Amino acid sequence: MNTNGCPLRPLPHANFRTSFTDVVMRCLAVPVVCAVIILMSGCGSPEPRAITYGQEDCHSCKMRITDRKFGAELVTSTGKTYVFDAPECMLGSVRSGKPVSKDNIHSLWVTDFVRPGTLINAQTAFYLESEMIRSPMGMNVAAFSIASDRDRAALSFPGSARNYDAVYELAADYEE
Repeated sequence: MNTNGCPLRPLPHANFRTSFTDVVMRCLAVPVVCAVIILMSGCGSPEPRAITYGQEDCHSCKMRITDRKFGAELVTSTGKTYVFDAPECMLGSVRSGKPVSKDNIHSLWVTDFVRPGTLINAQTAFYLESEMIRSPMGMNVAAFSIASDRDRAALSFPGSARNYDAVYELAADYEE
């Protein structure tokens, strides 16, 4: 017993390093795990953002983006977004390699004609080309997320069903 009346305990000579290491590891484990979780939460793939209609200008033609049925967006592999007033402006930019090369494009988005303001993947969208569809830059193409929506729209706007590759070729006249 020592002078305080407490029993003397032997020092954990052999286990001191193990105990010290265990304490340090326990103290650091929580902050390290939290840091990893925070860092991983930012590692998702780049996503499109909502277009602010009436407040943003088309990256290509500089026209104000106002028609919620025709906006488009290019997302780079670093997550930077470029907004356009119509698919033809975006695809013209993609064809020209401006503002970014094709290698740096993560994804392309177009607005669903029957769900204004809703962005859909440009490469899987269904398109309708019709002289009765008045897109901002005159290519007269609308995008749809579902083929049946496009087919229903074709009853009101007679024209030709198109896929992404065909619309990409139509956009040759809109290259920057």
